Amino acid sequence: MGNRYSKARITSKMQDEVRQSVAAKADQKPVRRRGRPVAADSAKITQDILTEATRMFLELGYEGTSMDAVATSLRIPRTTLYKRFSDKADLLQSVIDAKIASWSELNTKRDPALSHDLVEQLISYVEAMLLWGTKPEVRAITRLAGNLTGTAGSGFSGHNQKGYRSLHALIATSIREYGPARGFKMRDPEGAADLVMAVTGGTIAVRPEAEPFKDDEAKVVARSLVERIVGGAGSW
Repeated sequence: MGNRYSKARITSKMQDEVRQSVAAKADQKPVRRRGRPVAADSAKITQDILTEATRMFLELGYEGTSMDAVATSLRIPRTTLYKRFSDKADLLQSVIDAKIASWSELNTKRDPALSHDLVEQLISYVEAMLLWGTKPEVRAITRLAGNLTGTAGSGFSGHNQKGYRSLHALIATSIREYGPARGFKMRDPEGAADLVMAVTGGTIAVRPEAEPFKDDEAKVVARSLVERIVGGAGSW
């Protein structure tokens, strides 16, 4: 009898300990390390901010998004946000720069198999720009950029942006390197690159938003644009 009573007490005690342990774990909250985050953590926080800010800007627009709302959505202190971005305009500019950097990565890489013929190179670049510039997300981000300049964005607006500068430099380099083989005097390769970008940007701007370019059509339009531009290249 005493034996059974002792075993029952032990079993009851063990059950109580298990219940207490489970309850303690349920109440336990993750411990956030104090002090400055290590580099990897800091980079992740910045990326999380840009990702969430991009989502909010696209869904709610510039006016409908606030720094407080971004911080609240991410459950981070406002100070964490303001240490990285001075205000909403700075945050939007960073969102745009990050997007353009990722989009332009494809456009600014030389294709090792690309012909050394200038016309074929320009057609390849213009085709990539037509496909890229008429993507719905690119158009939405470009419209947001108008909040920084006070004008509605279209095509390849924003000459201060990294993506534009990189692509412009690449086109100018191709013109400088391969233009002489076409008989061009190369008086102004940068101006010629401006012309290519402007014509392409204008074509993108007048394209209906519901009709992004498809591969085959982009090839045809790119060739037509480049051949017309090169046809008047005597002043290059």
